[in-house]
Amino acid sequence: MRIPRPFIPLRAETTDLSHHIHVIDRDYTIGPDGMITSIVSQGHELLAAPMRIVAVEDGEPANWDDNYPDNESDSFVQRRSDEQIVICGAKQSDRFIVDLCYTIEYDGNIDIDFKLMTRGKTVAQVFGIAETKPTRFQLDSLWLELPLRADAMSLFHMYPNSGMALDDGSQRPLTTMSMSGALPDSAVVGLPFKALLWLGSEERGIGWFAENDRNWQPADSMHSMELVRDGDTLILRIRLLDSHPRSWQGDPARGMDLYTPIDFHFGFQATPVKPFPKQPYLHNALHLDCGIKIKGNYIDFLSAENRFDRLKEMGVTTLILHEKWNKSQNWYELSEFTTHQIQFIADECHKRGIRVLTYFGYELSSMAPVWSGLHDRVTVKNADGHISGGWWRVPFQRDYVVCYNTEYEDLFIDGVTRIMDECHTDGVYLDGTHHARLCCNTEHGCGWYDADGNLHGSYALKAIRHLFKRLYDAVEQRGGMVNVHAFGFVNFTAIPFIHQNWYGENLQFKLMKGNTDDMDLDYFRAEYIGRNTGVPVEFIAYENRPVWCFEQALASSILHGILPRPNDIGHPLELMSGVWKIFDAFPIDKSDWCPYWSNTVTTDHEKVKVSYYRYTTLTGEPQLLAFAVNISAQPVEKVTLSFDEPVNRAVDMEKKEDVGFTFSLDKYGYRILYIN
Repeated sequence: MRIPRPFIPLRAETTDLSHHIHVIDRDYTIGPDGMITSIVSQGHELLAAPMRIVAVEDGEPANWDDNYPDNESDSFVQRRSDEQIVICGAKQSDRFIVDLCYTIEYDGNIDIDFKLMTRGKTVAQVFGIAETKPTRFQLDSLWLELPLRADAMSLFHMYPNSGMALDDGSQRPLTTMSMSGALPDSAVVGLPFKALLWLGSEERGIGWFAENDRNWQPADSMHSMELVRDGDTLILRIRLLDSHPRSWQGDPARGMDLYTPIDFHFGFQATPVKPFPKQPYLHNALHLDCGIKIKGNYIDFLSAENRFDRLKEMGVTTLILHEKWNKSQNWYELSEFTTHQIQFIADECHKRGIRVLTYFGYELSSMAPVWSGLHDRVTVKNADGHISGGWWRVPFQRDYVVCYNTEYEDLFIDGVTRIMDECHTDGVYLDGTHHARLCCNTEHGCGWYDADGNLHGSYALKAIRHLFKRLYDAVEQRGGMVNVHAFGFVNFTAIPFIHQNWYGENLQFKLMKGNTDDMDLDYFRAEYIGRNTGVPVEFIAYENRPVWCFEQALASSILHGILPRPNDIGHPLELMSGVWKIFDAFPIDKSDWCPYWSNTVTTDHEKVKVSYYRYTTLTGEPQLLAFAVNISAQPVEKVTLSFDEPVNRAVDMEKKEDVGFTFSLDKYGYRILYIN
């Protein structure tokens, strides 16, 4: 298997009974007892103390044996390669054993297989030449704790979305948005099971993932997971068991003979998952037919009124075609017309230096020739056996959600790469493809049954990750791009194998109805900046003038170092054409990003924030591309900006006029300033 850019081969060495694993910009250490003792991202330690197992056995706190003889350890390297290293470890208490297996991959993903079992008899005890003390194998609780540095953990995002239980007995309620934002100050925050939970800052963080909560027994489902503040430490607590395992039936005094091992599966991923590009504005993209719909076929629309030339004149470098480009939505065997249409569009765009990305989603269409023989095996099903989805579109068809923990993965990879090769497209725009939906379809191994025979679902994170790993490599080899849309979640297990994300659709439900709140800055910093996960972001913006317009979307975007993607060949494209020219003219790839949360700019109005790029000329003079933004729904009259930099002139780059450092801003308004 080849390692695609920008990743590098794994390095690992063993010193002082510990194993040190080096991936791109991150380092992990696994100690002699199999516990993670260090997680370093970009040179910064994220752990306040080693990972630990906290258990109560037969009414007493468990004492884990960590007394290792010289040159002897309970952890060891099972196998290694440039792509993957497998490390095994073990811990033992008076009554129980925990075996762990870590599979660490070249992008920094750590997959953990955690096995719990009773202790056994020694050889001497079996032969009766050593005393065997009566033991009750009663396990009252079993927790996994990851102590994190509290000063490195200010933000979070999670999936699936839910409320949060606070220590005063209240709940932070579920919202229509994802629950990303600033971590609550509560001493204890309770969470139901999370498939994805990321904790960190604007620069870096650590992600937890698990496909399901099989074998978990929390006393309170709202406290399956907890965030516990303890001085300078924020403890991520996973309450695997709050009672004796239900699968361990029989007298605990005979437990050694009766109880079979129990397994749990989960993992961690430190972020950023790869170096964030110095030039994060990867293209000037127009997304055709998304939100603002066009009539007829794309080939006719683009051929009319010389629109191919208009794209070139407006500075578009990537054309993204939405779902209607393909008669049978998401299917990979193209009709004769679809093949002709996409080949013509790609050819005309390439003549003008424009790349073309085609839409693929997360569904199987009833119009696909394989529907009847395939849908039972590959679709996502709920606990009642119903298949998920059913998106309706023209030509008349229904689209149902697929699970990639199936043969559909091979169909997807083969189909996308064949279209790229035969139709000369430049990659894919994927609509929610990396969204791990809860699947109970036992026909392909997603569902599982609890001790009472109730069916539960799983989130196929490993299958999605594997799909994206293969797709990323195939598209990279063809010089293309994987561009992905997500709705209210950040799947950091797949993000290493994505070139660019497109976030914000869930916000539009509120913004398009007329927002009167301040911009949710914590939310943006947690989910939308891209730098703390490692992949650039564009912002989704659907206009509904006059209550919500593209200029306001641009304001919230540029403040956070991202840009909105125009979805109409009219005004939004005209607006962004001018903005692209401003950004292209400034040496962003040689500049430092100085966002409002860490720079020293002050304003005399609390609702105005300033972020900027700073470039130093060869003669040592600073030049700034600054973004002054009013984060509120009320106009701001005559705000004054103050810089520590030795600045003397500010030019509004859109109006091409000197404005100085005092000016007014509309509601959610902005100014793009060149300052020297």
